[in-house]
Amino acid sequence: MNPIKFIFGDPLKTENIASEKLTKIKALAIFSSDVLSSVAYATEEILLVLGILFFQAFSLPIAGVIVGLLFIISTSYWQTIEAYPNGGGAFVVAKENLGEFFGLIAGSALLVDYILTVAVSLSAGANAIVSAFPSLSGNVVSICLSVLTIIVISNLRGSRESANVLSIPTYFFIGLVFLMIICGVFSSSAPTAIRPENVSETSSLLVLMIVLRAFASGCSALTGIDTIASGVPAFKKPQYKNAQITLMFMALILSSMFYGITFLAYKYHIVPIQGETVISQIAKNIFGGGFLYYCVQFATACILFLAANTSFSGFPRLASILAQKKYLPTRFAKLGDRLAFSNGIVLLALLATFLIVIFNGDSHSLIPLYSLGVFTSFSLSQAGMVKHWINNRGNNWHIKAALNAFGALATCITLLIIVESKFIHGAWIVVILIPILFCIFKKINRRYVAINIELDLKNGGIGDLLRPIKNTSPKVVVPVSRIHRGTLAALRFAVSLSDDVNVIAVNINQKEIDRLKLTWRSMNFHIPLVLLRSPYRSVVNPFLDFLYEQDERDPEKGKAIVVMPSFVPGKFWQNILHNQTAAIFKTALLYRKRKSEQTRIIVEIPYQMKI
Repeated sequence: MNPIKFIFGDPLKTENIASEKLTKIKALAIFSSDVLSSVAYATEEILLVLGILFFQAFSLPIAGVIVGLLFIISTSYWQTIEAYPNGGGAFVVAKENLGEFFGLIAGSALLVDYILTVAVSLSAGANAIVSAFPSLSGNVVSICLSVLTIIVISNLRGSRESANVLSIPTYFFIGLVFLMIICGVFSSSAPTAIRPENVSETSSLLVLMIVLRAFASGCSALTGIDTIASGVPAFKKPQYKNAQITLMFMALILSSMFYGITFLAYKYHIVPIQGETVISQIAKNIFGGGFLYYCVQFATACILFLAANTSFSGFPRLASILAQKKYLPTRFAKLGDRLAFSNGIVLLALLATFLIVIFNGDSHSLIPLYSLGVFTSFSLSQAGMVKHWINNRGNNWHIKAALNAFGALATCITLLIIVESKFIHGAWIVVILIPILFCIFKKINRRYVAINIELDLKNGGIGDLLRPIKNTSPKVVVPVSRIHRGTLAALRFAVSLSDDVNVIAVNINQKEIDRLKLTWRSMNFHIPLVLLRSPYRSVVNPFLDFLYEQDERDPEKGKAIVVMPSFVPGKFWQNILHNQTAAIFKTALLYRKRKSEQTRIIVEIPYQMKI
């Protein structure tokens, strides 16, 4: 059995793409696992900032404000889905309505957020496992990378395969969380309330700063809302209606779970402790240390691990759109043979691995970097939608523009709060990274534009390109190191082109050169063999110097043609056993040319090995 097919599945035909579309139930699992999983750490991030002194006074109001913000953003994206049914999310909306500058800022922010989503989700999932099994505390990074490998393979097998993997754990987690909330709300038992110092004795400015910082930390619950708007084409028809319904169900489920967990933390007076997550403490208070407790921990770990899959849906699709617009290499625009954007999936996995290793799988260190990128894209997307309604009008456009304007204002204010409260805690990295990505996109785009201009037939010179080549014998140069079957095939082709052929050998080993001269004489060739000295053992430089001399000889014959013999091993891995001299010469000829040099013809004659 082919191991590649066993791991990644059989290739899929292009006409099978319709069968890869997602139903609402599967789409909720594949697009919402990120935002739903945030309930496992968003409450904890609020409590980490508030501490014992403030959590009873402010945890529920902060959670209420975040829930309100959730519905503002969801309502705004409901309209975005209808206006842009082809997907693209914040990048497409901002670029088409606010211009290229803001579009690329939104795209950069979203890509950063997708990368951080993978790193944060996997790190938080590993911490959930460690909370239940403290003996694994030293293996957080290993757990993260092992699960990441499984997720990557699942996504490389196609979106339908990943949806099948995601659906059961996602709904298992939702069911257990609602069971825990219901049991906790109706339970009459609760620990004795903690009586903190009088909050009124604390400086009002200090209280405001703490509350704003807690709010900024809690906004990590909202990351991932935009993924559905970016992935509308992945839904079954009617696509945008199914996407809208899925978005609203996601908002209702998320708000209920997030506020419910925050309420339980308030009721049971839970504060973060080292080595155990808040959701673990809540489950232990409600279910004890028995079977249901371990089910909650297992489900939490699964949803957090699988939350990374949301990014593996969003990142490759956004990268594909950027590549189609020539802001990323065009290879990211193409579907792989399993109808997945394989290049984007692999790139995301590599970047997430780097973050996990650098931050040692510490989710609390990664979360300060987390919300800034997504709220940047939220703000630009909603501002772009306001411009869209003003330009296109239509039914009730005043109301639609007002809703998006309110969403833009709310997310922009939240963004400013996040920047102020998280900047010194790591958000500065994202503030620097987004402009760097912006510059990379612009440079790539300029390169593609320059290539298109140079290749465009409208720029003239077609007559020169179509002019027949004069019937003169061209100059041909054949580099060799020894005589073998591949060399003879190249020589036969060279003499068929011209009677002006020079065979070149660079002397870096006298014994090899003596053997070559002996073979040359014994075979009675009538082609000149030119031996080049190389006191510094360089093969390339003496050859290029000789080649340039040949170019200047008989200029009416044009540039010398290079015919290179090479051999192809029977198996790919065998390439590491050989010097790859032909590839070295080819690279030198293509990229170390003189400024005045025109196009040179390079012909490689491969000899296919049978073993």
